[in-house]
Amino acid sequence: MLIDTHAHIHFDDFRVDLAELFRNARASQLSAIITVGTNANDSLKCLDFVFSSEAIGLADGIELFATVGLHPHEAKLGALELEKINQLANTKKYSSLLVAIGECGLDYYRNNSTKAEQLRALEFQLQLANDLDLPVVFHVREAWQDFFAVLKNHPKVRGVIHSFTGTSDEVGNALAYNLYFGLNGIMTFTKDRAQLEAARLVPADRLLLETDCPYLSPAPVRGKRNEPANIVFTAEFLSALRAEDYLDIAHQSSQNAKHLFSL
Repeated sequence: MLIDTHAHIHFDDFRVDLAELFRNARASQLSAIITVGTNANDSLKCLDFVFSSEAIGLADGIELFATVGLHPHEAKLGALELEKINQLANTKKYSSLLVAIGECGLDYYRNNSTKAEQLRALEFQLQLANDLDLPVVFHVREAWQDFFAVLKNHPKVRGVIHSFTGTSDEVGNALAYNLYFGLNGIMTFTKDRAQLEAARLVPADRLLLETDCPYLSPAPVRGKRNEPANIVFTAEFLSALRAEDYLDIAHQSSQNAKHLFSL
């Protein structure tokens, strides 16, 4: 069985064909999906989605979980938005299906928010995760030096670098903080040999699978909207890349997800 550790199935993109999404997911042997929040309103949608009788009924055996967080692109929304994230994370009625804080982190590629705004938002969410004893879903793009510098102040942090596309250096640095690595469809189409080598170096007990749907569709479905069922293509690619049995990768990555997120 497979677990999609980073999806956005609460998005309106899936509203019209949610039943088909879950049918496809069951056919691909998914046992659980974590849908991820990116700001306060989106995080509330996340939580309401995984608790809704409609979604639970359509999932029909696939477990649904949620996160709440403020994406670095949205960090400019500031202190009021972070307080809304805090309130959601501390709402008791949601606690049973809330499994992480995030997606949060640093993105110096797009810089939709200033570096100072991103750093403040990240620090806030790391403290929130520590207070609630929850793991963190990290988004890191072209900001590795600052990211690891921040982590030095949070030695108890645990979490996953979502959509990991770092090099062997970043693998080593992340392992020093006991982080996990979320690998998705990017691996199936990247031409960057350093990224592929890094994917080979990720220890089996630190590997997580994800789709980031509706984004990052893997080969051979590039150009189409992504969905949780497509996680099998990433698993198959990694099986060949790492010279590991597909069933071993499926089992180990699912065990890793259960351990990190306490599923």
